[in-house]
Amino acid sequence: MSKRTNFEDNVVEADIAIVLTDIIGSTKFVQRNGSRIAAQWFGAHDKAVMNYIARHNGQLVDASDGHLMYFGTVSDAIAFAFDYKKFLRLKKFPFQSRIGIHWDKMLIIRSEEHMVRAGGKRINLEGIGKNIAARTMSICGPEQILMSASAFLQHKKFGHRNPFIPKNALSQLVGLYSFKGVAEPEAIYAIGFTEAHLQPPPDGEKAKRIGGKKKIKLRLRHKALKEKLWWLAVKLFYIEVIFIFCVFWPFITNRSAKQLWNCDYTILRIFEYINEAALYIWSIL
Repeated sequence: MSKRTNFEDNVVEADIAIVLTDIIGSTKFVQRNGSRIAAQWFGAHDKAVMNYIARHNGQLVDASDGHLMYFGTVSDAIAFAFDYKKFLRLKKFPFQSRIGIHWDKMLIIRSEEHMVRAGGKRINLEGIGKNIAARTMSICGPEQILMSASAFLQHKKFGHRNPFIPKNALSQLVGLYSFKGVAEPEAIYAIGFTEAHLQPPPDGEKAKRIGGKKKIKLRLRHKALKEKLWWLAVKLFYIEVIFIFCVFWPFITNRSAKQLWNCDYTILRIFEYINEAALYIWSIL
């Protein structure tokens, strides 16, 4: 009976944002660069993670190649994710990471002191929410931040109140996924700045995409400058092609003119047939 009382005293049930991160290709990185260099990079990475967890009122639970943590709000979790991703880019880390966010009711269990002294974790999280967060993280792309449906709803309610979440951040439903070990399918959302950040992630070992758009397209005003310039370049290309056809159409459809200029190539004959067919249809109409 005393053991159960101690257990209950150390357990808190609460709605929290569970966050999981994972370094992409950490094993290959160690093999390619050696243990000493890898340890230096991983040490700098872990120090930054701890700093950003503290800045955004989070609590670390466990750490290995990635980190398991939780926050009191989804807004704090998203703010952490943006700061963390920005740090990796600005400091030009030689690796990237995945990150998944889920909102759920979890058991927060504080370990007894003798277990902590023996090397155990101070805090454990128990609940299906940890599995959902892990599956969400597992399909995340290198430049993405992914959220479960419950996390997204919390973000829509309260996210605008957090000054650390960029004002130009965009969120988008990227698909419905079936997670291994989870009974119900999960709608997954991405949050980022560009169209590339909001594309549906592919299937993973423990997650299969079962619905949603194959490609996410944003309105022009939401696109990044690079994407706007590319869109403009494509449009100008099509306009130029149409203009060239309009200018040279009388020439490429006239066999006598082509023979005169010694360019009566077989590949150009098709334009004569197209022109004749168009004139025939026009005469009928």
